[in-house]
Amino acid sequence: MALLPPAEPESESIATAKKRLPRVYPEPGGLLRFLWMNRRTLAAGPLVLAAGLFLQCGCGGPEQPPAAAGPRPNFLFILADQWRGDAIGADGNPFIHTPHLDRLAAEGVRFANAYVAQAVCTPSRASLLTGVYPTTHRLDDNVYGFESVFALPEYELRPNYPELFRAAGYYTAYIGKWHLGEGDPGLFDVWGGYNSQLPHWMGEKYESPYRSEVETGQAIEFLEENRGKPFFLEISYYPPHAPYEAPAEFHALYAGRDLEFMEYYAACSALDAYIGRLLAKLEELDLAGNTMVVFTSDHGEAFRKRPLSSNKRVGYEESARVPMIVRYPARLPAGIVYEGGVSTLDLMPTMLAAAGLDIPRRVQGKSRIAEILSGDVGWKEPVFQQNRTQPGVDGGPHDERMVRFGEWKLIARRFNRPRLPRMDELYNLSADPAERNNLIADPAHAGKVEELAGMLAAWGAAIDDPVARQLGARYAAQ
Repeated sequence: MALLPPAEPESESIATAKKRLPRVYPEPGGLLRFLWMNRRTLAAGPLVLAAGLFLQCGCGGPEQPPAAAGPRPNFLFILADQWRGDAIGADGNPFIHTPHLDRLAAEGVRFANAYVAQAVCTPSRASLLTGVYPTTHRLDDNVYGFESVFALPEYELRPNYPELFRAAGYYTAYIGKWHLGEGDPGLFDVWGGYNSQLPHWMGEKYESPYRSEVETGQAIEFLEENRGKPFFLEISYYPPHAPYEAPAEFHALYAGRDLEFMEYYAACSALDAYIGRLLAKLEELDLAGNTMVVFTSDHGEAFRKRPLSSNKRVGYEESARVPMIVRYPARLPAGIVYEGGVSTLDLMPTMLAAAGLDIPRRVQGKSRIAEILSGDVGWKEPVFQQNRTQPGVDGGPHDERMVRFGEWKLIARRFNRPRLPRMDELYNLSADPAERNNLIADPAHAGKVEELAGMLAAWGAAIDDPVARQLGARYAAQ
């Protein structure tokens, strides 16, 4: 399989775009009640409560049982870069054109409230690969100039799913943006990756092959050549990451619309079309039924509309929440909308469970297969995120932690200089999906702040995140 030729780095342009679409979120469930019932324990001994929270979340405990025995599935993992959670039709977006992803969601499971572990490329991708948070694998920012972070002892990136699937007899391949080193890390049988910042076009813009279309052709070639063996294929598209450039045929889908940054959405539609080709090839090769298809992104896109950010790195919905779809017809029901909060950390253990492989004890995500099969798809535990805000924006980077449970979200920050005012935020996403009405100082919601802060402190203690412990204690002790 031919590798992509090198090219000069791109220059990013960022600007302002569409507001978040309204969404309706469910009420919180069991874990909030668990924390409330144990509020005295929290006051007396946070570590005791942390252990209970950690077990409730299914993180770091015993290996979760594998899925039921049966033919091993193949895997097609599709990763986009900077794709907002609301930028697909299946999420309720009325103007975007994503018919193939909408169909994928209708035929599988769509996770309506999926969040990345950290809203920036390299840490998020490392967490996808390992199933652990950035404070555990220790990669907390983007990397450039290193051959492979997997060769550096300061990072703890094993076990990871490429090596686990390869050791289990899968034939593995990676195509596209990697952002974990400049060279082949040696994790896959077939390597067609690059670190980052290659142009979206193979030559002159709009006049040469579009890189994502070329990569789709490479992936189709892999499927054709390896249909007779168990495979794990990951294709990682660079769009819709800036600069927002898409072939002209996809501009036409948005002609005449008053839409900021039309080319961002055109790039999403271009990838949707290429994903449609991949799905059609699975059907043509009679592989669709026993192939788990996963689609997600490494973070979203805030279009400079948020403080402390140019386009990502913060816990607001448009940066922190991503699309996440899993289709596996041989085992999972179709048309399921998983409304509970999940992390992209959960994809590693979910895929391992589907293949009947053991989930390493280190993994902090959890397989969602049993919940999907039982119909238990509501809110059960909070979702957390670890962020470092944009360097050079508002004095950043600053430490930030986010916790969401049900309709409520708390964002807490530790600034890198003393005497800066606090900039913590509380939102009710059911009443205020655009996160414009910060309720942190409203006495009527002091109890909600304390509850979410208690979750954050307990989680920080459980996974050894001192920032989360400190920020949670800011309010949990009140």
